[in-house]
Amino acid sequence: MLTLAALCGFAFLAGFIDAIVGGGGLIQVPALFVLLPQAAPATLLGTNKFASIWGTSAAAMQYARRVQMPWHVVLPACAAAFAFSFAGAHAVSSLRPDLLKPVLLALMILVLAYTLWKKDLGALHAPRLTRRHEIATGVTVGTALGFYDGFFGPGTGSLLIFAFVGLFGFSFL
Repeated sequence: MLTLAALCGFAFLAGFIDAIVGGGGLIQVPALFVLLPQAAPATLLGTNKFASIWGTSAAAMQYARRVQMPWHVVLPACAAAFAFSFAGAHAVSSLRPDLLKPVLLALMILVLAYTLWKKDLGALHAPRLTRRHEIATGVTVGTALGFYDGFFGPGTGSLLIFAFVGLFGFSFL
């Protein structure tokens, strides 16, 4: 019962932080690994992903109501991300847990460092790609981030922001 209470507390904290600045998975994934050490890494990552889907879906719906979206880029990128997230999930479930845990720890440290380093992205909206290049780049980004999100997950939102701001020249919003 104590473990369940702790997991709920960490899930609440992760959701709260994720809603404000993103990166909730950087809280929830370590909590899952510490509190459920006997569980397979793929199961723990899937548990985190299940929780994050709901927060991301709610945020995306609210965001799309308030901000003009470049749907010609977003929809193909989402389709590629969806397809390749299955490939990432399959890859993570195929690896041995004793090999996977150090890789996941290294990924978490890298994503945390990246998240702390890139706080001021996207102050200016200056698109720099043609429509065709935006779509091709969107599919490429969706493929890479979809695989990463299926394989690991935490920090995907920050990487997505970096891609859309850094590669496309879009503003933060």
